[in-house]
This record gives sequence, structure tokens and C-alpha cells, in this order.
Amino acid sequence: MAVRAVVVGSLVMDLAFKVDVRPGPGDVVIASDFARFRGGKGYNHAVALARMGADVAMVGAVGRDPFGDAFLAALEREHVDASRVVQLRGTPTAVAVPLITPDGAVGYVQYPGANRLLAAAHCADLPDCDVLLLQGEVSASTSCHAGRIMRRRGGDVLLNPAPVAELTEALLDVPTVVSLNQFEARKLLGVGSEVGGVELARRLGRDDRAVVVTLGADGAAWCGQNDEGSSRPPRVQAIDSTAAGASFNAALAISIAEGRSIEEAVRLANAAGAYSSTVVGAEPSLPTRSQAEALLVPA
Repeated sequence: MAVRAVVVGSLVMDLAFKVDVRPGPGDVVIASDFARFRGGKGYNHAVALARMGADVAMVGAVGRDPFGDAFLAALEREHVDASRVVQLRGTPTAVAVPLITPDGAVGYVQYPGANRLLAAAHCADLPDCDVLLLQGEVSASTSCHAGRIMRRRGGDVLLNPAPVAELTEALLDVPTVVSLNQFEARKLLGVGSEVGGVELARRLGRDDRAVVVTLGADGAAWCGQNDEGSSRPPRVQAIDSTAAGASFNAALAISIAEGRSIEEAVRLANAAGAYSSTVVGAEPSLPTRSQAEALLVPA
């Protein structure tokens, strides 16, 4: 039986530019390429989960505009239940401008639009699921509401708290798994680069909460109830890391919902994130399960 997943999160239209360098104050940088992609952490998580084989329902908000229409049509094509994605009047669908440098690194400018108006009331009829994915691009109170419902029902809740500036203590209390990158972890803990990945995960973990810290090209570290450690990803030629995190989290969530160990889950997640970084654009780079498994590094 397929894993049942629900995503409460953002939908963002990406207007992506490839640049040699990101601009400083007063600079004008000429892009070498431009493309438009559907994205946002919530949308990317939902599509990635569906491509990895989960039955997925999404809760989110878009505007009554062409971008919003495009998102709803795309979710239907990806076999994601979009019946709980609302189209709101008076606010546009969120837009972001990713600036991608030749090393595959990405910087963003984002206007949150309809994402900021997703409310707890929009989560009134959440379907049962094995795992719920939450992020930081919608209201923390809305995410808290959804997470508490799922915890009461006994499901796993994975939180990707990005951006961490929006994270509240109440939201951090909700998840059974927290997945974040090393920079977000250090910001939350108020520590510097002298603290390594495993120690970051250990300090953020609790008896009822596993933590996974992604380390870019070095893979990821984790701390669970029974073990801790780190795992390196497969070697690939990275060209765009825009949706690597979403691919990582989707694979992590599915593996955990299937009852696999954190170590096994991180190995598959590393492979999914690595695959994603070899393809330009958020949506095009989200892998199927077979594509991720083909890159698995032996234990």
C-alpha cells in the first residue's frame, strides 16, 4: 500500500535567472538564461512525494490569476489531490526570483502573496495520512494547527523550518522529525561552524523528535532515539540545487512512514537530493523513486 502523505505549505512561481554572480548594491547583472518554473517548498514537497510513489493531498493557497490556475492544473497532472488548495481573491500567487550561479548555488527574492493568507480554517478537513509535511513559508499558526491534528491521530509530522526566521517554539514542539540545513541549525542554536552536523542534530533532538541536518555536498547527519551518525551523498555534477531540499525531504518522509530507520531514510534522501541537483529548475528536477534508488550509495 502506498504511503499516504499530506502537505500543508506554499506554492511559488519561480522566475529563475542563471547569472555569473549575484548582484551587489547598484549592480546590474546580465543573465545568461531565464526560465519559469512552478515551485515553493509545499508544492515541491507534494510533487516530489507523488513522484516517489505516495498518495498525496495538498493544502495551500494561490491567487485567482494565471499562475494560480497553472498550479492547480499541474497538481492534477501530477496526481496530487488539490481539492484543498484555495484560490483567494485580492492577492496574487506567490512569486520568487531564484538567481543561480555556475556552481549550482541559489539565492532568492520572494513575494509570499497568497501563502501568507493560508489559515487554520483551510485545514479543517485534513485527510488521514501516514506523514504530514510542514514548512516555514506559510503561517506558523496554521502549520501548528495541522501538525497537532496529525499528532493526535498518530501520524508522523516532518517539519522543514525554512525560513527559520518564521519558526516559533510552538511549531518546533509539533514534529516527530525536523529536517533542516546546517546554516538553519546553527542559527537556531546560536553556534558557529565549529559545531559539526552530528552535534547540531544531537542538540536539536529530543526523546520524541528526530533531527536530520543536511550538509550540502557532505550529505546529512542525524540524531534519532536509538542512533546518530552521518552519511555522504553520491557524487554528481551539481548544476542547480533549487529543489534538492524538497527531493531530500520527500524521500526522507516516505522512508520514515514505511518504518525504515533514520539511517536508511537519510541514504535514500541523499540520493534523491543529489539527483535533483543535476537538473535545472525546481519541478523538472524532482525525481521518481527509481531515479533516486539508482544513485544509492552502498551502506
